[in-house]
Amino acid sequence: MHKKVSLSLILLVTVLLSSCQKDDHISQTDYSIESDTYFEVISRHSNGWIKEAQYNNIHLGETVPENEFEYYENGYIKSAKVYSSYPQQHLYMEVNRSENNKPLWSKYYTPEGDLWFETLYQNGLPSTKKVYNEKGTAVHSYTDGELTSVEFISADNNTTITTGYNRTAGTKKTTIVQDGKTVLEEEYDILENFGDGMLTSNRTPMANPFADTQGYYRELRSSFFTSTSWENNADPIQYVKPFRNYYGYHLPGGAEFISKFAVEFAVCSEVYQSIIEQYPVTEDEVLVLSYQYTESSGNFLPPFEERQALDKEMQENPSLFELKYGNEYIEKIHYGKNIFVIGALRNMPTADNAANEIKEIARKQMNGLINGENHLNIEESEILQKVWFEVKLFSNLKRHRNGVVINSNEDYTTAVEEVFNAEASIIQLEYTPFEHMISN
Repeated sequence: MHKKVSLSLILLVTVLLSSCQKDDHISQTDYSIESDTYFEVISRHSNGWIKEAQYNNIHLGETVPENEFEYYENGYIKSAKVYSSYPQQHLYMEVNRSENNKPLWSKYYTPEGDLWFETLYQNGLPSTKKVYNEKGTAVHSYTDGELTSVEFISADNNTTITTGYNRTAGTKKTTIVQDGKTVLEEEYDILENFGDGMLTSNRTPMANPFADTQGYYRELRSSFFTSTSWENNADPIQYVKPFRNYYGYHLPGGAEFISKFAVEFAVCSEVYQSIIEQYPVTEDEVLVLSYQYTESSGNFLPPFEERQALDKEMQENPSLFELKYGNEYIEKIHYGKNIFVIGALRNMPTADNAANEIKEIARKQMNGLINGENHLNIEESEILQKVWFEVKLFSNLKRHRNGVVINSNEDYTTAVEEVFNAEASIIQLEYTPFEHMISN
């Protein structure tokens, strides 16, 4: 009997020691957020999460900022400054948001340090966007997040170009006044159409010079879906078509792109602008997936005689031609649907083993939200709660423009069904220069 008791005690002690060792192992995982050579925690909230921090680049002994940012205590972005890469390092993006993650304002800058364009928001939706250029200023005005007018005022105040949108009637009206005289006044029965001109320097919509704007459409009904994958930053341009794609613009890639985001598309792609302003800084990789469905694509090629006549008009008085019609026009229109889902992590621990552990749990969580399977156990949930993790779905639908937080598989299914049940809409307009009219 004595031996049995001793054996039982030994087994009990062994189990307790094993349990203690296991607990010690768990406690040894370092989930703290510490500064290093390239990352500096400036201040913290009472829960230990980041309040203010910045990333730096070091080049030839010189330290230059890469990102400066501030979080609210709940993990949302309060403000951020994003810099381009060294050696052409400059501030090019600045955002400011509310505690419930609504945009307040954003500003974008040129490499020379000049203000390029700025957006003011009201109740989370754009109210005014101003685009600055040596030619003048274009003021884009919105009502409930929908563009209602664009007014361009030239730098010398001699010219005003105004386009007003009546979305109820599906019409728009363009008026051009120069030196107090009306140069052009035209109303169109649809909002966006083949041949519509654009002054790309300020993203100012212009008149349409073509008599017949019937395009040739081809039904495609093609779709493309990407599975959940890690990306180094939150730039969604590879997954979300920019609404207006001007001639000569290219997607990021290669040494010529010194910026983190393809900010050229932020001026006129509201979904794209919304995403990059919510995720201007990533502490680690982000999880992304996307779905793109193209229902049809249209091409526009007016009769040769009309193109020849317009080319002659352009050659005779190029400044007047640009004043009326801009420098590019819509040549292709793509209809379809787009879904972009992002899972982002913030307040990540500095230790690699802890960060990798959390990333694996985050992937499992996001996959579970999407397919309804592989739910986290209690221990995994507790670990994931040590950081900020959010999954959000964006689409071309207005109610998805600022994203929908996905907290369950039901949230995801509902949002996807809303996209699938909606009619296909314009997902991209492609422009071409007027100079290409004859060569086409």
